[in-house]
Amino acid sequence: MPRQERLSKADALAFILTYIVVEQGCAFELNPPRLFQMMTLASTAVEQLASEEDAIPHEVLEALALTLIEQIQCQTLTNIA
Repeated sequence: MPRQERLSKADALAFILTYIVVEQGCAFELNPPRLFQMMTLASTAVEQLASEEDAIPHEVLEALALTLIEQIQCQTLTNIA
């Protein structure tokens, strides 16, 4: 099966959401800009997996999700201060 068909954008988005909320316990507001950002990450993951033959899907998705978690945490700290 071709690499780009192994993981859809919807699957990538579902994984990112699950990883952030369930695995990492990071709470955030899912507003339109954040959803767009997450959809962009999902697209990036699918493109990266399609272009890199030896990439491991969950590692690519986790790395992208961690960048989003860092942004969420930085914004939360900024809002508190």
